[in-house]
Amino acid sequence: MFITLGNVSCLCPQNILLVQRQMSVIQGDMEKFHMVVKSYLGATAAHDDNLVSVQKLPGKSCYIMYEFWQDRLSWMSYLQSNSSKDFQRCVIDMLEDAEIVSTMLLPGLLSFILR
Repeated sequence: MFITLGNVSCLCPQNILLVQRQMSVIQGDMEKFHMVVKSYLGATAAHDDNLVSVQKLPGKSCYIMYEFWQDRLSWMSYLQSNSSKDFQRCVIDMLEDAEIVSTMLLPGLLSFILR
């Protein structure tokens, strides 16, 4: 894939996977949810092939988690880890609705974020 920025073009051989997770949390479980998310952030920080950011939507009990992974394989591998499975087991009972997950491939030019 070729990316052009102004007058500069480069070959970007690899894409980054962006995973967006939307979670609506039951009001009474907010404190427990914060603890579980903090633990998840610590677990993902132990890997050098990702970057995770969480944002709370103003005025709502809805959180958006953005996960940038080196590639789809890295993310799929992490989904099989105990940390990921523990997170899923913990949050499932704290959510008002099913979690919404979407993915998108971003140009490899952004790969410096993960290095």
